[in-house]
Amino acid sequence: MIYAGLLKFGSLPLTEKNLQEAVESFTQDSPSVIRKGSLVLCYGKLSNLQDMDAVWENALSLLIGRVFDKENSFALRKETFRELSLLNGEEILEKVWGKYVYINANETATQFNIVIDSTGQLPFFYYPFPDGSLLFASDIDILFKVLRQKPEYNWDYLCSYLVYGNNSSIQTPFKNVFELPPACSLQITKNERKTTPFWNPLSFYRNEAIQEYDTVNVLQKTLRPWIEPYQSVCVSLSGGLDSSSLVYCLKDIIKKNQTLTALNYFHSQIKSSNELEHARKVCEETGIDLIEVDVSNSLPFDSPRNKQPLKPNKPFAGMVSLRWLETILAALPDNESFTFISGHGSDHIFMRPPSKKALSDYIIEKGLQGSTQELKNLSQFYRDSFFPIIKENVTSLFSYVFGRKKDRVSLKEKLKDIPSWINKEMILKVLDTHPIYNNLSSKVLPGKYEQIDALYEGIASIHLELMHQADPAFYPFLYQPIVEFALSFPTYKLFDEGYDRYPLRKAVNDNFKTETVWRRDKGQTTGLFQLGVKKNLERVLDICLEGYFVKQGYIDKKGLHQTIIRIGNGDVKNLWAFMHLASLEIFLRFWEERSL
Repeated sequence: MIYAGLLKFGSLPLTEKNLQEAVESFTQDSPSVIRKGSLVLCYGKLSNLQDMDAVWENALSLLIGRVFDKENSFALRKETFRELSLLNGEEILEKVWGKYVYINANETATQFNIVIDSTGQLPFFYYPFPDGSLLFASDIDILFKVLRQKPEYNWDYLCSYLVYGNNSSIQTPFKNVFELPPACSLQITKNERKTTPFWNPLSFYRNEAIQEYDTVNVLQKTLRPWIEPYQSVCVSLSGGLDSSSLVYCLKDIIKKNQTLTALNYFHSQIKSSNELEHARKVCEETGIDLIEVDVSNSLPFDSPRNKQPLKPNKPFAGMVSLRWLETILAALPDNESFTFISGHGSDHIFMRPPSKKALSDYIIEKGLQGSTQELKNLSQFYRDSFFPIIKENVTSLFSYVFGRKKDRVSLKEKLKDIPSWINKEMILKVLDTHPIYNNLSSKVLPGKYEQIDALYEGIASIHLELMHQADPAFYPFLYQPIVEFALSFPTYKLFDEGYDRYPLRKAVNDNFKTETVWRRDKGQTTGLFQLGVKKNLERVLDICLEGYFVKQGYIDKKGLHQTIIRIGNGDVKNLWAFMHLASLEIFLRFWEERSL
């Protein structure tokens, strides 16, 4: 669903007609309009066949998206939502999960509360006016169509992306355009806007009611209502643990009138990017059809054939592989409703690889007895000696005991790897992170903190990696019930016997009697990027060396040129910094070529 709306505290030059015209320029049918006092909402669909989103209303609230009843695990009924009108917003949202935006007004319409679900797959972007009023929309492109003005870039955000990649923040790539991050609440009055975390990921730790089930039970309970309205369900299947687990779980719950298939994309000439034999084995065990897509003619940096209906909200790594995304989409059914499901996210919530600080968590909770075995398990997994693991955990235990603020290790590692061709003095801006980090206690277990960090990195990645805006991919491992289940485990229970993601592996093995989930190796896409750079070298050099970052003085042109040539010749050093830059430049071209 796409939407645009106004929250008015004064008189604005914008009208309901402005909203309708902006939304209608993208939708198949005329958009619908809801009016509630000073709130106006206009919404529609890019695809009536694929889009299963809906709108729920009661006296003071609206709920947009796909929403499910937690207790009964089915789609929320509209009469049920109306009956909940006597409850406050927090009580209502405790009863549901899904992808949604919730808007609530007090009785005098002097205060609005807006909440976005824990995953944030239905975004909420907004443009504030001086009088406190708010223009909001599902897409930034819609905002600027309503405003009829050319956007200004937020270079702090863009520079932050160059160094760190995506994160779930309030800032966006554009000045005076903001986003409500996943699992957060935005409280609005005429004189104030306040963003706070709405969902506490740590509140589920050691929750016995959640842990009554195993991972397969939780996955199937979550998948069942999601797939219910679709004629076809297709899983992106590499043959690895995460995607294979989804296939086994779906095979058990698919209805007779539905079709379950899997899709494996591979490069026939690059062995490291070809996991076809593993995908075939899973499909043979489950008895489902496998769609085999050779992407050797759709390399990174190949020019896309089609235009997206909406401009991208943010840069993301997949922007260099738009032809590849088109090739995959072309293999999916186009004459029936389908949902394309990805296993991405399991490695974030179940921690692949496990945190070395799980040893600290064990010692804090259980004491020294038995900690030697935990140390041996970590040493075996990382194939490392005891000393560096002990050293890291002594530091984390010291910080925990004395209540020191924890470092985000992933960010520190990225700072170490900044290539010399980036102008560090100009580029290192203050990173705007998810509001949850301001609310985490200094007494969060060290390993648990890293699990939360991994979770929000995963959420930031899926927020952008859409197959196509009308036919997006979905990520069950990052839906609220499964995330809460994974977070309920101690970090030292997430690996065992030399295996990561142990609760998932064991549950799938026990329920379906398959050995495929004990696979350790994983395919690589590095070779694809190298080949794509080499094949499209002229286009790559034009995009990066003649781009906006070079012109702004953020990048040393000569040093970047040398890196691109080396990557094309097989040197992977600085590959991710280059990918971030390339996706930024492609993102900016999208907006410049199609700006008002």
